Amino acid sequence: MSTITLRSVKGSPLTNTEVDTNFTNLNTDKYQSGDNIAAGTISGSTILSTSTLTVGGGSILSTTAAVTAAGTVIGDATALTKTYNIVTTATADQGIRLPDVVLGLETFILNDTAVNIKIWPTATESIDGVAASTAINLAPGHSLTLVGVSATKWNRMSPVIIYNSSGTRVN
Repeated sequence: MSTITLRSVKGSPLTNTEVDTNFTNLNTDKYQSGDNIAAGTISGSTILSTSTLTVGGGSILSTTAAVTAAGTVIGDATALTKTYNIVTTATADQGIRLPDVVLGLETFILNDTAVNIKIWPTATESIDGVAASTAINLAPGHSLTLVGVSATKWNRMSPVIIYNSSGTRVN
């Protein structure tokens, strides 16, 4: 951020040197068309339904590469805090808990364990229209992308649903 000397703060007219220094500081700190910017972490306290962020090229979203599932009930499940989550440690029926759902929020989960894990919504929310506070199962080696479709409901984003010959969903 540029350092600018203001007349109202100084309490008297600016000297020629102070005016020139103001312009030099503005010129040094500006971004020009074609410049690459470094913004650090972009975050906000609310998600605006009318705003978009366009990224040219690739982007990296927040990732946890080694989530450990825990508990067999909603209150003991490991709370997810990132967009992409790779579950690497679990015993049968242990689980993870989704963040509070927000319309348009997406989360990705990969079960990189040898057992089924439970995916829990928060206490008053649901997944795929199942009763609130009810977990769904994610099979070993499978992944799941969920999107918030309201303030209380997550839905799976599955481009194609595949069933085996006995009628069991395999993706």
